[in-house]
Amino acid sequence: MGNSTNGLGLSEEMISRIVTACRALAANGCDTGIGGHVSLRSEGEEALWINAFDRTLGEVSPNDVMKLDFDGNLLEGNRFVSYGWEFHAGIYGQRHDVNCIVHTHSFWVCALASLARPLKMRHNLCTLFYKDQVMSPDDHFESIGRVIGDSSTVLIPWHGGITVGRSLPRAAALHVTLDQMARLDVTLEGSDAPELPEEARLPLRRLIDEKSGYLEQTWDLMVRQAAGYVHPHSEGTAEHTRKPTAAASVF
Repeated sequence: MGNSTNGLGLSEEMISRIVTACRALAANGCDTGIGGHVSLRSEGEEALWINAFDRTLGEVSPNDVMKLDFDGNLLEGNRFVSYGWEFHAGIYGQRHDVNCIVHTHSFWVCALASLARPLKMRHNLCTLFYKDQVMSPDDHFESIGRVIGDSSTVLIPWHGGITVGRSLPRAAALHVTLDQMARLDVTLEGSDAPELPEEARLPLRRLIDEKSGYLEQTWDLMVRQAAGYVHPHSEGTAEHTRKPTAAASVF
């Protein structure tokens, strides 16, 4: 993740990145209630940064981001963190390539998860998840750790979804794309809409991700959306309405 590049201390920068991601996810409709979380690996130690449990993603402010170690002990902050911290710590321990984890209960991801099946390849953007999504029976790391392998996306039936990435921009942009493609997939459920031909999927994925930089562009859009986002239930305080610092677009 590297050193601070915007004049902030490392802790402040990590907090700012999480706030930006939370607000950007909310601006894209992934803020459906209490319980979603975004985390960042704390570089060089067995610890992570994550938002507190008692705020929706769109309400998250710098005061709502905590630091805890992989055993769940709070290192910075004094707020309750979702029990989901356990699978964040577990994934970081198992996947050294992962530096960010996003978990939401967005409406469309939950709708897809309630079908208890993976995302179907019904759009070119669905290929971002081609051979890169798995199903976990629950949100305990004992279950997730057995199935995640090197995949970037985990669907939990009747619950929600998880995306992971080597950077926060990638994990967050992938999550928004998952929500959008889930909406399309669920809308088409029960129809005769065909899936993309198998032979077209990998070439499309390479074109969209590696050549076109779709997720990088999506993250830049999300940062712009976050800068103008105000939660409908905001208290109107400076803490909750000030614009977050743009997070570095390091993919």
